Amino acid sequence: MGYARGILILMSINIVGVCGIIILTGYTGLFSLGHAGFMSIGAYVSAILTKYFGIPFLISMIIGGLIASLSSLIVGYPTLRGKLKGDYFAIAMMGFAESIRLLFSNIYPYFNGALGLSGIPLKMNLTTSLIICIIVVFFTYRYLHSQHGKLSISIREQEVAAELIGVNVTKEKLKSLLISAFLCGISGGMMAFYYTYMTPNTFSAELSNNMLAAVVFGGMGSISGPVIATIILTALPEVLRAVARWRLVIYGLLMIVVMLFRPEGLLGNKEISLYPLIQRLKKGKRVESVIAKEGK
Repeated sequence: MGYARGILILMSINIVGVCGIIILTGYTGLFSLGHAGFMSIGAYVSAILTKYFGIPFLISMIIGGLIASLSSLIVGYPTLRGKLKGDYFAIAMMGFAESIRLLFSNIYPYFNGALGLSGIPLKMNLTTSLIICIIVVFFTYRYLHSQHGKLSISIREQEVAAELIGVNVTKEKLKSLLISAFLCGISGGMMAFYYTYMTPNTFSAELSNNMLAAVVFGGMGSISGPVIATIILTALPEVLRAVARWRLVIYGLLMIVVMLFRPEGLLGNKEISLYPLIQRLKKGKRVESVIAKEGK
């Protein structure tokens, strides 16, 4: 039971980080290969504030997310103002994440350099992680279905046309990057308070690639699709642990199959909604009430 609980906590942590990628990549159209850097900033800041200064972990996580968000301006403002996009923006983000990893590997004493930070208080349990995950998913849904989300979609679909009708493209992209970095910082803080030990290599390029893969496989214009993909991609390595030698091969083959037969992702632009089911239940109750009245 404890093992299954650990997997569910990891799913919640990954979903929070993927929500940040959904906003930036799925809806705004900016591919990033470096969001693990924002996760590492959120993780280290929140862990140090709680371990050395006794700040409550929830407040530490919010501060870590805010600092991760502000740090995104270092790379985001010059690149987005310079109209960098596509592969160029992705490479810039990857370089930023690698710089952060190397920086943390050489900072003493609080960061403890390449040896990593140990003795972090265990604060992340299943209930807390699920509550944070639900709040973040709800916020992501509300944000992307607001006017801000519509502006992001217009930039993703046709940036030039959006700019012609008066959309401040640089401002909207920067806004998406700030929110995306904040959510990844929160995810990093959750990871720190769950693992209780981390090194700079914990937040490698593989972590950024996995989050991006979840968004691409789940569907670029969907929220529920990437959430489902995150659950699958988190559980799959554990399910295949029995065939450890072939685990990565099977994992890669499944990815290729999805790309070949569902290039738009698992759900594409669709969302899973309970609204049709609720309407059907309401209709059934109305029919039952009418039948009951006729029977009387």
